[in-house]
Amino acid sequence: MTDASVKTVSVPPDLVARARAIVPLLAARAEATETLRRIPDDTIRDLKAAGLHRICQPARFGGHEAPLDEACDIVAMLARGCASTGWVAGVYTDHQILVGMFDSRAADDVWADNPDALVSAGFTPSGSVEPVPGGWKLTGSWGWSSGCDHADWLVLVTLLPSGEDGKPEPNFCLVSRDEVSIDDDWKVMGLAGTGSKTVSVVDAVVPTHRTLPGRLAAVSGAQRGQADAPALYRLPHPPCVPFLLVTPSVGIAESLLEIVTEEMGTRASRGVAIGSYQSLQLHIAESAAEIDSARLLMMRDTRSAMDAMRAGREMSLAERARARRDHAYIVRLCRQAVDRLFTAVGGQGIFLDNVAQRKFRDIHAMSGHLALNWDIAGTTYGRVTLGLDPETRLI
Repeated sequence: MTDASVKTVSVPPDLVARARAIVPLLAARAEATETLRRIPDDTIRDLKAAGLHRICQPARFGGHEAPLDEACDIVAMLARGCASTGWVAGVYTDHQILVGMFDSRAADDVWADNPDALVSAGFTPSGSVEPVPGGWKLTGSWGWSSGCDHADWLVLVTLLPSGEDGKPEPNFCLVSRDEVSIDDDWKVMGLAGTGSKTVSVVDAVVPTHRTLPGRLAAVSGAQRGQADAPALYRLPHPPCVPFLLVTPSVGIAESLLEIVTEEMGTRASRGVAIGSYQSLQLHIAESAAEIDSARLLMMRDTRSAMDAMRAGREMSLAERARARRDHAYIVRLCRQAVDRLFTAVGGQGIFLDNVAQRKFRDIHAMSGHLALNWDIAGTTYGRVTLGLDPETRLI
């Protein structure tokens, strides 16, 4: 039965088209983005002008509140032009959903006065806290904060004694950018433009309404006390929302397939058309099949999750495990396709002015993310399928 208490949001039908329109701009800036080691100001302005910084922002602040499957389609399109831009757009969009899972006062703090506000994060539990009236005082440092240079708020994970027994457990804490310092330490071989730097706070005061226990983010909205919230914000975070980190891999692979197919269709070697080689034809076919499979898995899982939320149904453990499996497997499929296509480009691909080498490096950097690790995701799925405890919070 569909949950009639949740209003239907009208999502602009042209968001993917808006993303497609700026892909040439992103592609033209990709090298400069990598050199800058953060998203250029011009790119942020372009995203805001197209309304693509508000993909999953709650509608009550003027956001699009796009369903997860549509959001992934938009982010994949952006990643075709620039993987770093696609990644950061996915991160900002992920955090729009996450903030929607907090006490509603937290979203008011973030967007009531600045509807264009962007949210970055540091998710590895760190820092120290001390209680203060109405909340906590937080001090510490967090790495891997993608898009932090343009963020207005940050979600920082630390341990708070918020469980029933008072034992410390991971909590998401919302902190204003005004209280955050950034260490320019993001010097990497791939996804360099994401600016995933280390952020620090000293004695930042976090009101209780700006904290969310990880265990509550991991359950459905009904269990968080948000049974009447829009379907998007009733998703369990770990098995669903990280698809926004997965989807750039699809954009990278799809764009490289287009580039290689077009280039190889016109190239010749010693008078012989390269496209006539059966080996290349097979490489193209296998890569295309892997990329199509990756996209189909992504859209199936995200649509299934949204359908469950709209119906007011809990996702089963098996569904959660399948989604976690597919986070990593989609990236694995796309990386295999990119590796094969990059090899097919030949010696020209190793030149730094060839876009293929950047896409190759970016997808390998992406596949190193903990949430996209096949060994973890694959064994989690295997354990659940075999009737064992998953032994992880990431499900």
